[in-house]
Amino acid sequence: MLSRTIFHSRLLTSSRLSSFQLRYLSSSLQKSFPRGNRTRITREISEEEVKAFQRQQRESASQQEFYYKESPSSDYARFNDEPALNHQVFQIPPNNNGLITPEDGIYELLKEPTLVIERQVEFMNLIVGFEQANKYKIMNSLGQQIGYMEEKDYGLLKAIGRQFFKLQRPFEIDIFNNYGDLLLTVKRNFAIINSHIKCYLPGVDEYGNMMREEIGESRQKWHLWKRRYDLFKLEDEEKEEYEQFGMIDAPFLSFEFPVNNESGEVIGSVDRNWVGLGRELFTDTGVYIIRMDPGSFAGLGDQYPAVAGPLTLDQRAILLGNAISVDFDYFSRHSRGFGGGLFSLHDFD
Repeated sequence: MLSRTIFHSRLLTSSRLSSFQLRYLSSSLQKSFPRGNRTRITREISEEEVKAFQRQQRESASQQEFYYKESPSSDYARFNDEPALNHQVFQIPPNNNGLITPEDGIYELLKEPTLVIERQVEFMNLIVGFEQANKYKIMNSLGQQIGYMEEKDYGLLKAIGRQFFKLQRPFEIDIFNNYGDLLLTVKRNFAIINSHIKCYLPGVDEYGNMMREEIGESRQKWHLWKRRYDLFKLEDEEKEEYEQFGMIDAPFLSFEFPVNNESGEVIGSVDRNWVGLGRELFTDTGVYIIRMDPGSFAGLGDQYPAVAGPLTLDQRAILLGNAISVDFDYFSRHSRGFGGGLFSLHDFD
């Protein structure tokens, strides 16, 4: 019965009880129970303890049984007024026909409902305008670092290419956890007009050789003043079939990049967050909030009145890659001059 539970006396260790309490407990047990039946005791538990037990069971359930308890709210008043807890989604939806599983290292990052990405200060860029390889810190919503991203730097020729091609240059960025384990790779080939980002899951083949599998891609769409992207998940690698799951259609000079599904509901977003006017003016750094769960939008009903989701693991990985593209296309130092931002000039694969 749920109203009763069994506690083993071996759990009551000296780390929790004083020596006096232990002697008293031992004496009480000897008086209350016949010899040979002292290994466990039972007691009535409160309704609060039952609820806590049920909550713990839900949270520790298999990630494969991913059904959230409350549907995301699209009601303007309710979503705007209720606290984040009422919209929190504790599990991720099934990653149907997807690559990423809870066994992959990137899962520990993507299970977060909100990610905060901060580009690190580039001192050579700041002082002499020399474009360095990009580096980013990955944090959770509490500001705790849970990983980092680094652009691959192949030496002198790569450094020269960064200065010459600037906004059109190709790049490859690896994503790591705090222990330095490679989790994900984001790659862009040489781009003349629109940025085209692909996301790859690293692994090894049957012979132990390094390999990577494509998850999906983010494609920038040219527009005279709007900031647009289409997000695709790879469905069939052999046939090169992609399924679009979201689009970004942000207005002129927007700092918010909401991802809409085919019904027009917001399923995620990449938001540029100014960290301080002085810091932004005199350094080449930026902070981005990646929202991947309805709970991430709580309190933002004025800005996002219709919210759906949450995103699957593969979709979250693609949105993370899109955040890198947004930073590079519109907010890097090179994108602020002619040829960037409004005039961000399809790519060559």
